[in-house]
Order: sequence, then C-alpha cells, then structure tokens
Amino acid sequence: METGLFASNGLNQSGALLFKTRPPELSAGHLDRSDLILSALATKPVLLCLAPAGYGKTLALAAAADVIKLNRTLLWYQCDRLDTSPFLFIQACYSSLGLETPEKSGTSFEQLLHLLDVIKGSQRPLTIVMDNIESLSGELVSEDASDLIQVLVKYRPDNLQLVLSGHHLPFPAGNYLLDERFAWVGSDTLAFTLEECGHWLQAQQVVLRREALPNLLSKISGWPAGLALWLMAWRCAGMPDRWSGELGIQEMSEYLSGEVISALSPELRESLLRAAVLGTFNESLLSDVSGGREAHADMQEMLSRRLYIREVPGRPEWYRMEPLISQCLTRLLKHSERERVHTEAYQWFRDRNEPIAALYHAGQIEVNSESSQWLAEQSDTILASLNISGLLNWLDQLNDDQLEGSPALLQMACWTDLFTYRLEAAGILIDKLGVMHAPQEAELAALQGYLAGLKGELSQSERYCKRALELLPPERSSVRFLVTSMLTSVAMAHRDPDAARLWNRYALDIARKARQPSLVAMAHLDHARIEFNRGHVSRCLTLLNQGLDILETHQLKSTSMAYGRLMVLSTAVSWVTGIDSQQVDVRLAQALALCEENSDPSASYGYAIRALNLMGEGAYGQALSLLDDGERFLQERRVDFVAYAWLHTVRSNIWISQHKYRRAHDCLSALLEGADAAGVARCEYSSLLPGFTTLTMARLCLMSGRTQECLDLTDDWLRDTPNGFMSVFIRLIRAGALVMNQQSSESVRQLDIVKRTFRTEGVNRQLHNWLPDLASFLAVPAMAKQTPSTLNVALSDREKDVVKLMAQGLSNQEIAEKLFISLHTVKTHARKVNVKLGTRSRTQAIHLAKELMII
Repeated sequence: METGLFASNGLNQSGALLFKTRPPELSAGHLDRSDLILSALATKPVLLCLAPAGYGKTLALAAAADVIKLNRTLLWYQCDRLDTSPFLFIQACYSSLGLETPEKSGTSFEQLLHLLDVIKGSQRPLTIVMDNIESLSGELVSEDASDLIQVLVKYRPDNLQLVLSGHHLPFPAGNYLLDERFAWVGSDTLAFTLEECGHWLQAQQVVLRREALPNLLSKISGWPAGLALWLMAWRCAGMPDRWSGELGIQEMSEYLSGEVISALSPELRESLLRAAVLGTFNESLLSDVSGGREAHADMQEMLSRRLYIREVPGRPEWYRMEPLISQCLTRLLKHSERERVHTEAYQWFRDRNEPIAALYHAGQIEVNSESSQWLAEQSDTILASLNISGLLNWLDQLNDDQLEGSPALLQMACWTDLFTYRLEAAGILIDKLGVMHAPQEAELAALQGYLAGLKGELSQSERYCKRALELLPPERSSVRFLVTSMLTSVAMAHRDPDAARLWNRYALDIARKARQPSLVAMAHLDHARIEFNRGHVSRCLTLLNQGLDILETHQLKSTSMAYGRLMVLSTAVSWVTGIDSQQVDVRLAQALALCEENSDPSASYGYAIRALNLMGEGAYGQALSLLDDGERFLQERRVDFVAYAWLHTVRSNIWISQHKYRRAHDCLSALLEGADAAGVARCEYSSLLPGFTTLTMARLCLMSGRTQECLDLTDDWLRDTPNGFMSVFIRLIRAGALVMNQQSSESVRQLDIVKRTFRTEGVNRQLHNWLPDLASFLAVPAMAKQTPSTLNVALSDREKDVVKLMAQGLSNQEIAEKLFISLHTVKTHARKVNVKLGTRSRTQAIHLAKELMII
C-alpha cells in the first residue's frame, strides 16, 4: 500500500480520511445558500462551482450537502496537499459505500475504473462533492492525481452526481465549456445581493441604517468575505454610525495575502500586484512595467486561476481587476515600486497618445515639467473625457507656480472647479487668468459664461456663451460643447424647451464630430432633461438608457462624469414611473458611489431622491439622516451653496410631512433669501428645481391652512408653465387648495388633467403620499404609514428594557450588568432601537419613546 507519504509526515491514513471527508460545520449565523447548488443539480449531473477565494463556495456546498444526504449517499472530499495520488480518494469512496478497499493492483487508472464499476453496480444514488480541486495540480502531484477529475467525468455512471468546487480547474477547461451535462456556478452567482447582504447582517445581529446597506454592498461588490472582514473591522472600530471608505481595507489585504498571494509563485505574485496597481491593463502594458519581462504566461495563469480579473467590455485583450481587490492588493507592494509602476504606465500611455489613461497615472506620482507640458497640450481631449476626478488628483499635485505659469493648466483648473461647483474658487482663478495671461477672448468668455450660468445669472451667461461660440476654433470641440450645453440649460431655465432642443442638437453634432463618447452621452443627458421638464417621462427614460449604452462599452466609463449623472437621473425617473422599484435604492447607491468617486456634486440630487423615497414610506428620521450625509459630502468638497438647494428643498418637504411648518418655512427662506422660486439658480443638474421649490412652497401653504396664498403661487406658475413634469404635481396641490376653498368643479378639472398625465406617462403613485388626503380623488391606495402603535409593537421586550434603563441615565456597561447581558449585546439592542424609531442618538430615542408612551 502507498504509505510512504503518511509515514514521512507522521500521519495516520484513517485520521487523514476522517478529516478530509468531514464537511465543515455551519455556524448559527450562516446564510443558507444551498438553493444555488441544489437548483443547478436538479437539471445537470455535474456541477462546477468555480470562484476566487472568499465567495462562500464551501459554505454553500456544506449547506447543500445536508439536504442531499437526505435522499442520496454523500461523499464529501476535501482535496489538499496529501492528494499526490488518487489512492486516498479511492479509499474514501469505498468507505462511503460501506465496502473494504480492495488490495492495490494495476494502475491508478484501472483502480478508478473498477471503483466506478462498483458504484454503478451498487445502484445507489451517490453524490461526490470535491472541494479545493485546484490542489490536484502542482509539482508534487502525480499525473494520475491530475487526471482524477477527468476520469470521473468521462466514465461517470448514471447514478453518480459530481460536484467539483475550487478556485479554478487543475487543467484547461477545453470541451467542458460545451458539455451539456455541466452546470456552472461562478462569482457572479455567488456574489451577495442586497437582500442576502441584509439577511446575513441580521443573522450576525447587526442592524445598519437602511441607507447605508446599498453603499456597503456597492463597496464590496457583493464579495462575501469582504462583507465579513468589513464587519470585523467595524466591530473593532466600536460600531460607528458612519465610517470611512478605508474601513476594512487592511483586513481584506491581509486575507488576500494569506488566501491568494501566498499560494502563488514569486513571479506570478509580482505580476498580480503590478496588475493591481495598474487597475486596467493589457499584456503589453504589464510586460512594460515588469521591466520588459514577458508577461504572457503570467497573464494566462491569472486568467485561468480567476484572480478577480475580468475582460473590459468592448476592448479585446484588455482586463480590469475588481476595484476593491485592486485597492487591497496595491497595499502589498512597496511604495517605491508603486511609484515606478505608475511612472512607466504614464510613459506607456503618453507614447501611445492616450492622455486620459496617462492622466490617471500622472496623478499618482510627483509632477514634473515634462508631464505638465504634455498634459496641458492634451487639455481639449482631457476635458472632453469629463474625467474630473483624474483632473482633480493631478491638479492637486501642482504648486501655485506650476499652475499659474501655464495658461492651459490654469484653464483646466478653472473648468475643474466649475464642474465641481466650487464657484468662488473658479471665479478667483478666472480673474487670475484674465490678469496674468491675457488669454484669448473666446476661452475667457466660455469660462465666464459657464460660471454665470451656474450662479443663475442667465442673461450674462447667454451673452458670454454665444460670444465664445462665435470665436472658438473648431478644434476646441470640448469647450464649444460645454458652452452649448450651458445655453441648453439657460433655455430650459427660461422655460423655452424648443430653444433648448435646438441648442441640444447643436451640442450633439459637436460631440459626434469630435468622436468623444462622454460628450455624446452628456448631450443625451441634456436631451433627457428637456423631455423630463416637458413631462415626457417615458421618452426621457429612453434617452437616458441610450446615453448609458454609449458609455457602457467605453473603457473609462466609470471615470466619466456623464456616466454617474446618467445613472442618477435614470434611477430617479425609474422611481417616478415605478419601474423596477425594488432596485431603486441599490441603483441610487451605485450611482451615488460613482458621483462621489468622481467628486461630482450632482450626487446631491441622488441623495435628494433617496430621501424622497424614504419620506414616501414614512421613514422621516432615516430620510433626514441621509440628507445630512449629502450635506457632509458637499462640505468635504467645499462646494458652493447652490449645490445644497435640492437637499434643503427635500428637507423642507420632510418637515412639512412632520407638521413642522416653522422649520420648513425657515429652511425655504434661507434657500431663497428673499427671492421667489424663480430666483433659485436654475442651470443645475435636473433643471427641475424652480418647479420643485414652487411645489414645496405651495404645499407648505396648503398644509398650514393658507389656501389663498397656495392658489396664488400655483396660479402664477401654471400661467407661465401649463405643461411640464412639475406642473402636474403643482396642479395636484392646487386641486387640494380648491377643495378646501369649496371650488369642487375646478378641483375636479385640475385632477382630470393630472389623471391623464399619470395614465400617459406612468407616473409612480407613491408620490401622492405627500398629500394622502387627495389620494382618494385619484383612486390611489395610500401607503401604510408607521404609527405609534406599530412602532411600539416593533420593539422587542428586551429592547424596551434597554430604552427604559437608558432613560434612567444608565451607561451601556451598567445596563449590561443590570440585565446580565454582554456590552456588545446592549450596543446591538440600542442600535436596533435607533433604526426602528428612526432616531440617531440615545437622547432622541428616549424622547420619542416617551412621546409614544413606550416608556
């Protein structure tokens, strides 16, 4: 018998087999995902479950094994370094069948064939689960062991099911990819969904703010191990209400170092870490940053091992590492080596005249005069990419002398500040540009016109932008597009959709001639905004999807400001129409993450829509908390007050819903500063703000009993803008005021107009929760609201005990001692109380609990 290996290691064969054939025990808090395995086995006799480390393959198989063994004989077999030959596996199979292992005779191949004959002759349904199959390859593994899986698959009897799991196959897949007997489960299937993420956290007795969960899922990209490691880091950090994007990164890096990096050869390890620094790469680039060493073999190995790398859509032979994995693995490389890789990557892209990719790597290294001059020469292409985060990172490396010494660099800095709504800083730089460099009149007029538009100085903006268009040469396509886009917004602010559409067609023509996908997508966004303002919601959604499709296959879509904005507005329109309403919060979280990564203040619109969604469900506390997050994001970016307008207007609506009319009035007054709704800066992201502000003011008047003032406001708006998206809801408010004024016939006429629009455009009825009393007129069922009694029932007895002791002034440690529970459990109960009551602090929870007579 083959005992040499065991003798040399001091191991007992029976002990090794006992360990290798025992499925892992499932913890009490595990998430049962056996359905992923069982559904695949229901139709196919062979299942290949292949994914990188951390996707929960083994746990899913262990949960499925508990179900399989109810109806079939089950053999669990853990492949490892002991499988230098098939002997241990053969012995385990005979043991599972209750048979003695026959004396060794013949080759390993003949022994396997004899085993399969025995399985077939037994007529017992048998399922063999082999985990960590990647161990069946390597220098110490015999050819017989490497062939084990192929023999089992090729000569498998009908009563045998095979489940093969691991990071990768120990041999090229070949015709397995075409074999109809095979079911495949990969990382896309095993990645956590939002629902699974929530269920898993609940099983760990963790309750997060509802709005935080989609953000967390987006960060980890559904990676189960990433979620578990983040949770460990979060608990170690004291379970904070808010956390930085760096939380858990160190723990994930250590996990990957132990589970992935340590198993690689030194050459492959270095190639993988350099690929992580690059983020997006091809074979030529990876070879170049590897000191000229041919990277072909390493590339093929990384792809076959499924090392978190995917092909870039629409760009053959280019690959992208998962951003979170890239961030974690980059830390494992020395700083000097990272700088060298970025420097050589910058030079590689520069030599191939790819300024957008070169800009990213230039932003990671020390700026020199050569790179500054070259990138300044590429300013039109860089602006056309709308890669604002790349510009910010690079410009932050420049000192004042470098920046102010070049008119081209100074202009790029001006545009960057304008894109990010840092209007005061932009104004200062534009003044410097005019004084220090005496730039061309066209360039200066373009900057001045764009700045005036963002401030709401419409006439001045229109004059400057038209002058810039007259003077700008055709090769300055990006600046010509930007001023034309601003003229589109000015026309919308003047409530002239026909003029807006003419300017938009001109902008689209400029973008197409320049062959710049980001500008073409931005032109589609402007067109969608026009249709949205007109009230053509379905047409708007079509245009937004077209814009997203344009960028979907673009190599740098995630860095384009246009992509994040398209996603935000697309999700907002989906919310309005009720399309895919279950995924609205997830999609908004993804869109917000993109906007935040790109330092785009348009994220404030996404925060506003998410808060409106929560408000419609009666979750006022969570909605206000989310708006605070939005304000914090804008404050960190030092943006102008105009970017806060959506947040403040939504906050006013929440306070109206809570009958806090004084707060709502003060908030709107601060926003308007003595002007009417038309005084709100109007060249903002969605161009709906003036109408939304009017709607909010009219709603405040109606709900606080000032019906005549409400009628005057709505009449003024509808006289100038009888059609349009916001006009529909302003009519709804007006109908309510008419009912209260005993003008029923006119109210019915207004409601008939609203009904027709809702039917035509498919507007989501949950928006009526702003005015539940009017829902009956439209035969719309009101959404259930959270009442004090339902809140009271939602708290468990233990949670009520914790609240009562909190109200008595006891600390968390004192509560733990009083109730004979751990400090961690007390914090968990306190967090659940805050979530259920919609409060953000101990004081608020105690106050609301008393108000609701819970204590």
